[in-house]
Amino acid sequence: MGETQPVFSNIHKIRVLWTDADPAGITFYGNYFKWMDEASYYLFKAAGIRWEEWGEKWGALGIPILSAHGDFSSPSKFGDELSVESFVSEWGNSSFTVTHRFKNGDRLAAEGYEKRVFCLGDPSNPETFKSAPIPAEVRKALGG
Repeated sequence: MGETQPVFSNIHKIRVLWTDADPAGITFYGNYFKWMDEASYYLFKAAGIRWEEWGEKWGALGIPILSAHGDFSSPSKFGDELSVESFVSEWGNSSFTVTHRFKNGDRLAAEGYEKRVFCLGDPSNPETFKSAPIPAEVRKALGG
């Protein structure tokens, strides 16, 4: 990933549960992608942007993922508490990248990103789903 320094970030804590681990007690890699999605939600919430209000405020369907990536540095296990630091690391006109750093104590366990796009449209007609410029309020709240 790189050494991008966040302008605005949020730290979210995760406890690795029994159901998150494989038979050896090591976290199943797919959970990191679920946790990145959750951490993005908490990042926006910490910035005062509630996903539940997007349709009402901007006519938005949401911010679907265009791509996701993960690098795994050291294992986490059942019972570990992870700190996830999340921040927007790149801005486009309608898309942006959210980077997530998972730390297990002082060790980097994983780092990943989600590239998302701001979309408008009619929820009852998926054919209207289209990208649109990110609202200035959203960009400013997240340090863009």
